[in-house]
Amino acid sequence: MSQVLHTLEERFTGLFGERRRAKRRRAACAVRLPVGVSMEHEQLDPHAGHYPDPIMGRTQDVSETGLSLVLPKLHLGAARIDAEAYPLRIVLCLPGGIVIVHAVTVRCAPFVAEEGVDCFIVGAQIIHMSDSDQRSYNKPVA
Repeated sequence: MSQVLHTLEERFTGLFGERRRAKRRRAACAVRLPVGVSMEHEQLDPHAGHYPDPIMGRTQDVSETGLSLVLPKLHLGAARIDAEAYPLRIVLCLPGGIVIVHAVTVRCAPFVAEEGVDCFIVGAQIIHMSDSDQRSYNKPVA
């Protein structure tokens, strides 16, 4: 059955083309990566007494240019991260340490996780990472 599905997928991709520019690295069950999504520091009021708590979630899949995130909500304080090109600061927890990813929202949709929990899947395009974070991010996850 899986061979039939794989063949169909190849044929549809051949007919319609692949919309993704970078190879995906699927985050399998054993290596789902925890993430925290917050506002970019430039968006925070330095005189505010309270900052919005980050949205804690996990990756669905990752590529060289973006991530799919499974998140329980879309609100950071009064702001909504589902607006196209909304700037995000993503703290990605890798086995070797954390990586800070600066990204923007490219799509968002309701999603039901395997556990049956209603949540959201957010596609984020990577805009910037430090050189050391980029090296850590590009290492394969074992």
